[in-house]
This record gives sequence, C-alpha cells and structure tokens, in this order.
Amino acid sequence: MSLFKELEELGVNVNEGLERVMDDEPLYETMLGMFIDKINNNPIESEDFNAENLDDLIGRVHMFKGLTGNLAMTPLFESYMQILDLLRMNRAREAVEIYERILPTQVAIIECIKRYINDSERK
Repeated sequence: MSLFKELEELGVNVNEGLERVMDDEPLYETMLGMFIDKINNNPIESEDFNAENLDDLIGRVHMFKGLTGNLAMTPLFESYMQILDLLRMNRAREAVEIYERILPTQVAIIECIKRYINDSERK
C-alpha cells in the first residue's frame, strides 16, 4: 500500500492536499514531514487544558488547525477547529474531550507518515 492510500484510509483528503501544492507530490510529502516536526516541537498534553491562561495552548491549537487544513487532514482539521472555538469561549473541559478523542487518529496519521518517510530516506 502507498503512503497516500493509507492516509486516505485515515480520513486525509490527499487529492485536496495535493491540489493545494499544485500536485507536487514531493512537496506534499515534505509538508507531511514538517507537520510531524511541528507536532513534536509543540506538543499538546491533556494537562495543558487546565492552565489558568490558555493563550499558549490557543496559539498551538491555531497552528495545528492551519497545518491540518493545508494538508487536508480533514478529521484533525475539523477537531482542531472545534477545540479552538471552545478554548476561545473558555470551555477547556469540552475542548480536551475532543482533543482526547482525536488523538488516536493523529497518532495513526503520524505513524503512517513516519513509516513512509523512513522507508524513502533509506533508499
């Protein structure tokens, strides 16, 4: 199976993502790698939703919303959009519930990307 096929099975609209980069598959793959880097360098933990000041968390969620939107990671994008709206309404408890529900999908997408990026880097 291919990277793009597996991503589609995880809910990523690969065709839309490719359209955003003028069908440049290597660029899209590079952006997928950048997504992993951003997640790793700006992690979100469930405890972050308990902070008194949510500004930092809102900033990270906003960044992930944009990244997942540009990459057409539809389930992640839609969830980050909901999380962001809830955080802005100071409803962190509801936001963390959505985050925890979508986290397994995010992990699966990241693991999928890593498998293919690592395979292609070895060649």
